[in-house]
This record gives sequence, C-alpha cells and structure tokens, in this order.
Amino acid sequence: MSSLNQQIIIKISDIIFPNGQKLSDLMSEVIIKNNNIGFSIDISNQDLAEAELIRQQAINKLSSIAEIGKITIVFTKNEQPQAVINPSAKASKVKLLINNVGKIILVAAGKGGVGKSTIAALIAEHLTRKKYAVGIVDADIYGPSIPQIFNVSGAPSITANKMMMPLKSRDIQIMSIGFLVAERSAIAWRGPMASKAIYQLLSSTLWDRLDYLIVDMPPGTGDIHLAILENYHIDGVVMVTTPQQISKLDVQKAIDLYKKFNLKILGIIENMSYFIDSKGRDIKIFAGTSGYNLAQEYSVPFICQLPLMAALSEACDQGTSLADVLDLPIEQLLTNFD
Repeated sequence: MSSLNQQIIIKISDIIFPNGQKLSDLMSEVIIKNNNIGFSIDISNQDLAEAELIRQQAINKLSSIAEIGKITIVFTKNEQPQAVINPSAKASKVKLLINNVGKIILVAAGKGGVGKSTIAALIAEHLTRKKYAVGIVDADIYGPSIPQIFNVSGAPSITANKMMMPLKSRDIQIMSIGFLVAERSAIAWRGPMASKAIYQLLSSTLWDRLDYLIVDMPPGTGDIHLAILENYHIDGVVMVTTPQQISKLDVQKAIDLYKKFNLKILGIIENMSYFIDSKGRDIKIFAGTSGYNLAQEYSVPFICQLPLMAALSEACDQGTSLADVLDLPIEQLLTNFD
C-alpha cells in the first residue's frame, strides 16, 4: 500500500454512518492517478441525505492531505438483476447515484419526431412551478434541442475540481452536449464515446440540490439507453407517443427494454392527439389511440393527451416558456411514484 493510500485510510478511519457502519467498510479501492484520487461508497442501506453528509465529511478530511489534488467520491447502490440481457450477468448490479440529485426521470419514446424534448421541458417547467428544484439533461447526443427550447447557450464553467457547472434558464439547471460542441457541428461518435459523453453530462456536472432530474432520451434503444440503464439508479420513465400505430410499435420496443431493467413506467403521454380549430373544436389529425392502447396493454397510467399547437411550436422556436402555453397534470405524474 502506497504512503498516500495509507494516509487516506487513516484520515477517514473514524467516519461512521448513523447506523453504525464504518465508511471504510463500504468504500471501494482508492484509485490514485497523478495525485487525484477517487473511490465509490456503497449506500444500498443508507439514507441518501445522510450519505451526502458523510461524503462531505470525507472530502473535508482528505483535503487536508497536501499531496492530494482532485477528490472524486461517487455513490453506488446494489440492485437486483434487471433483465437478462446477458444470461451470465452477476446476481446484482452496482448502480451509480448522482450527487445532490433526488429522483431521476427519463422521458423516452423509442422513436423521433413525437415531441419528446418538448414534453421533457414541459415536465421540468411544471415541476419548477410546484416549487421543486429541477434539472434537465439533454441525452440526445446526436440531436440536442434542449438549448434551443430554453434559449440558453455557451460553455459551462469548470470548478477547481474539474466539475461542470450547469447553465440555468427559467429556474431550471440544464446540461446538454450542445454546450460542449460547436454550434451546427455534426457529432459523429461511436457508441463508447457517446456513452462517455453521457457520463460527463450526468456525473461530471456539479448539480445544486435537485428534487428531480429529467433526462431527455434519444430516439431508439441503443448504446446511450444501455449506458444509462446499466450504470445509473433511475426512478422511472415517462413514455411519449403520438396516436398512430407506427408510433405505438416503436414505443412498445422501448417499453420492453425498460421492463427488462425493471424500470417503473410512470405513465404514457400521447402528444399531437388533436388540433383545436378557431371555433374551439377538437379535430383529430392522426388516426389511432396508441397512448390509451399502450396504457391498457401494459397496465400503466395514461397521463394525458396533448394537442398539436402552433403556439407551443413557436415557444420552442423562440425559447420562451412552454408552461405558459400548455398545462400538464404534473400531480398525476408524481402520484405514480407511489
């Protein structure tokens, strides 16, 4: 054991969780690289708020060691196997938690063009209006649109510990790959690089305390979905569809993936369900009732139908508030956590 490693173990040897467990018994091996250190803490049986205090206590103690540079401590949680994507998988999977974040909600569809980013932004805005602390991550690496919707741009500032500070708009903390690449630049990344970018957005961002973190997922069920589902503790997913059967087919594939990971489906939102004409009449543009049918088929809540609205499209293009244009039964969504 190196001299620095010994110093680290001694410094934190007296840190104990409220339930009597020692930090040293719950931490992983310490990784030391260029005097930067990092380790994980298994908080499977711990309260998250108490774990945050323990984490800060450890950082304070370790900061007194002169040789140490950056300190990275992440939380993990053991979960039962979610799905037999790999039959030889271990009986449990350690999942990362994100510092300072309460619940994480994915917004997904399995396909593009259904208004997924608009719904994600609406959920974030309406949660904020309920006085919750909210953040949003634009996980659509190849087509980030959250910066446009929130009319925010520029590179995030970097802390002394090399963490990114989220940008802010409409009282919502925001992180997007769109902040890290040149505007209008095409992103041509293979799976591993895209997965690494997701880790940067989620775990290398210094979130101010959040009640909810909304993740706007990309279309499909590929590498980015697996990177998030396999590595992070997620609390639920909201599925977005449009009325047509062709949309239902893609959403079914996405639901199948999430069910393999035992992820709770919080509900279905059917977008572009109808158009309100000049006389206030609801006019159906697309055939089908895929939102209702999916909810029935999978025994999950049908949250609502949302109209096709020019005003909502204009708000997205202009980067103005979506919640001013369209209401959302946010309380119904929250009750689905019970």
